[in-house]
Amino acid sequence: MRWLIIFIFVITAPVMAQQKPGIAAVSEVQGDEADDTDPFRDPGRTLPYLAYTLGQLHYLAYACEGDDTQEWRNRMIELLRLEAPLNGYRRERLIDAFNDGYQVEQQARIRCGVEAEAERRNLARRGAQMSQALLNEVLD
Repeated sequence: MRWLIIFIFVITAPVMAQQKPGIAAVSEVQGDEADDTDPFRDPGRTLPYLAYTLGQLHYLAYACEGDDTQEWRNRMIELLRLEAPLNGYRRERLIDAFNDGYQVEQQARIRCGVEAEAERRNLARRGAQMSQALLNEVLD
């Protein structure tokens, strides 16, 4: 589990570093209200929600950077290697969550540019929150 925490912090850092001054992320505009209604705040759902977020990030990268972009997909493969190396329900649940996140982002049809960057920052913030939740689980 410790490797997962390190892994999660590593995956969120590149996206957070892309933040441009003067552009607020969607969640920053909405405040903490979105966090209170988040169905994945339950620690038992954190990993699937992280996989979902990776799927969303993969679609945004694919749509805006091209077919060769596999960074987020590769990170999902690493997450599977660490948290669900064997075939079974847990692995299938994580894969389904990744695919669901990809499809939701695809249906949203976010335009590349400022809109996509704002969404990436929002997803990075959410990833950082999940990282903290997982870290708290380990420390408790």
